[in-house]
Amino acid sequence: MWVDHMIDHLSIKIYQKRGFYYFSRRVPKEVQHCYAKRLIVLALNTCSRAKALRYSQVICQRLDEKWLLTRLDAMGLSNVLTNDVSTLASPTLSEAGQKYWQLKGLGRPKTSHRAAMRSAQVVMNILGDSPIS
Repeated sequence: MWVDHMIDHLSIKIYQKRGFYYFSRRVPKEVQHCYAKRLIVLALNTCSRAKALRYSQVICQRLDEKWLLTRLDAMGLSNVLTNDVSTLASPTLSEAGQKYWQLKGLGRPKTSHRAAMRSAQVVMNILGDSPIS
């Protein structure tokens, strides 16, 4: 049984063989030099169609990320993402908690705020109030 999905212009297939699902995706031309074959096929080790679809989404995302880095490297831009990410300042856990409450806490009772702050404090006691990485 074949279930076709289209993400961008690349064909992604999930198919069932002897009760188990498999993932199949064509390797883009720009990165085929890095692979022995033009098609990636993986056993998803599940009989559940819903799990197979979730697994295939994760696999596609990871492949797209890897292929983006390969493409950037081929263009001499391998350090673009690294430099952009390293210049961003990460918030501390307490800053992230305050920002979250500003965004999500509107209209909630004071008891809800106290409970959220108490939970955040437990995490900070364990991990410290260090920047989130």
